[in-house]
Amino acid sequence: MAQPAFSKHRVEALTDGIFAVAMTLLVIELKLPHVDGLVSNGEFMEAVASLVPKFQSWVISFFVLAIFWYTHHRQFHYVRIVDGKLLWLNILYLSFVSLMPFSSALAGEYSRMLFAQIVYSANMTLLAIGGLLNNHYVFHHHELWSEPITRGFYRGSLFRTGGLIAVAIGAVGISMVIPGAGNAAFMLMIPISIISKRLEVPHVSRKSQ
Repeated sequence: MAQPAFSKHRVEALTDGIFAVAMTLLVIELKLPHVDGLVSNGEFMEAVASLVPKFQSWVISFFVLAIFWYTHHRQFHYVRIVDGKLLWLNILYLSFVSLMPFSSALAGEYSRMLFAQIVYSANMTLLAIGGLLNNHYVFHHHELWSEPITRGFYRGSLFRTGGLIAVAIGAVGISMVIPGAGNAAFMLMIPISIISKRLEVPHVSRKSQ
């Protein structure tokens, strides 16, 4: 018995809304430092500098979410219809997206605490796994396609998600040795994203042949 089909546009609208809210909520933790009475310029600069871990957490979380939103947007370019399983895979994936403001705030506020880094890295790992499950399901179910998905696109998405999982694990390891330094590992997502795009190029060009 065929599963009922759902409108892909409703799923895209929900996805865009949750990503937009999550990415907006990230900035709430960047509050102006509270200072009592008159302070010197140096003291004020120190208070602002205390926000650096929160700012770092915001930058990383915002751009990782942006990368995954972009990948999801591109993935749904190939999708014609959404079946029940893909719908729930998306909802599971979005639950990890919606958790990002909390885990990001935790990592920013308690950047030197190993447990905060574990929670943040676990959220990143679950986000990557959610994206991986979505991509795997769509790639292997041709009946959902509006047009063929290139193997290059799939390979690039695997590299990005696998890279994020590896970086998240590495971030915990770094935090065990150097408290507060774990989040720096997520900057590796920049070269990982660049390499993943290059992995797509030969396969994309093959499609036009």
